Amino acid sequence: MALAYYFPSWDTNDNYKAYYKEDLMNPQTVEELFDYCQILYADITKSGWEFLIEYYGFQGLYEIDQKSGWLTDWGTEVMSLEEYIQWVKDMLDASQDYEVSGFFPAFVGLPAQTI
Repeated sequence: MALAYYFPSWDTNDNYKAYYKEDLMNPQTVEELFDYCQILYADITKSGWEFLIEYYGFQGLYEIDQKSGWLTDWGTEVMSLEEYIQWVKDMLDASQDYEVSGFFPAFVGLPAQTI
């Protein structure tokens, strides 16, 4: 099962990239994924978040995110590690697992919609 997806277009599921465990073991790939999440072109599944936390730990994810600037850099406000850990835990709670096969995925905890 894929742990994350990149959707360059919200119009169709025909053109997407799935990320698997092996992909997410590369910190540069995770940074790229975070970049796509920042502009709402990617989504990380519940299993994806669980894997990332287990593999990198919160500190490691925080350091990768600092390179991406997805969550840690909000202009003049920089998210602390403690705030980041809480945000990731909230994302984990709001996430769900899914496979891409004819439906629009649930972004940021919203229910999936059939298309």
